[in-house]
Amino acid sequence: MSAAERLAAFRFRFPVTVRFRDLDAMGHVNNAVYLTFMESARIAWWLHLTRSTDVQALSMILARTEIDYRSPVAYAEELVVGVRCTAVGRSSVRVETAIVAADGRVVAESRQVLVHFDYTTQKSRPLTEERRQQLLAQDPDLTIEI
Repeated sequence: MSAAERLAAFRFRFPVTVRFRDLDAMGHVNNAVYLTFMESARIAWWLHLTRSTDVQALSMILARTEIDYRSPVAYAEELVVGVRCTAVGRSSVRVETAIVAADGRVVAESRQVLVHFDYTTQKSRPLTEERRQQLLAQDPDLTIEI
């Protein structure tokens, strides 16, 4: 699958420009920075999905992430992070991201599990039907796992 085909699978895309501070001593993006790129895209995706602008109202926490690094990234490269939901459970959401460089390279791919969380009780809570419908409207190919 080409990078263009890979990115086409994502209805939500978030642009990132690599900054000098993102680099390590070897002159390429440090592996931990990919998590920040993915986090920024994931938060933007969630706010878009929920039609919110209030980051204080975020109700999802990251429970798991797995990253495959495909290609190094250098200073000032333009990237696009695609985000999509692949499955919805009772209180969790599985998300995939792909980071693609302007020249078409897939530079990283990840799988993440988000949990709908109640910060007052410090426990997970079931997703509402409204939230399920928002997820399905954004990513109609997702799997419902109840």
